[in-house]
Amino acid sequence: MKIFFSILLLFLGQATVHEAFGQGGGLMDLNVYRWKNRLLMVFSPHPEDSDYQAFMKEVQNERNGLRDRDILVFEIFEKGQSRLGNSPLKKDSADFLRERFSVQQGSFLVILIGKDGEEKIRWQKVNLTEIFAVIDGMPMRQRERKERGKNQP
Repeated sequence: MKIFFSILLLFLGQATVHEAFGQGGGLMDLNVYRWKNRLLMVFSPHPEDSDYQAFMKEVQNERNGLRDRDILVFEIFEKGQSRLGNSPLKKDSADFLRERFSVQQGSFLVILIGKDGEEKIRWQKVNLTEIFAVIDGMPMRQRERKERGKNQP
């Protein structure tokens, strides 16, 4: 009986992760990332938007800084394929996220979600230096740095 429940929990855990990527039948479940990752929700009308392009160039150049801060980047478009990293998100999941965070159509917006699952701040214009400064000032991040032996920014 214990084995049955263990297998069931393993299956349900995989299903939840599958749902988080927006590939299953349900809506996006961001709770999968709680206490593991900070999330950057990058909303843009389309991938050719100039604000989006400039921001994502920074993201590409700062992969180590993102990884060090346990940041996952969601790219959410009105038109075009939304994604989490290299994994595509279903249109329903992208629409759900736009609605959940009350993002107006046609706008570029970046939202930081903390490891506790709460929205920390949102920006219409931002760079990664500002985002990193906000994160590095958080008590949880300061504890992480001490635990990892990194007392330098």
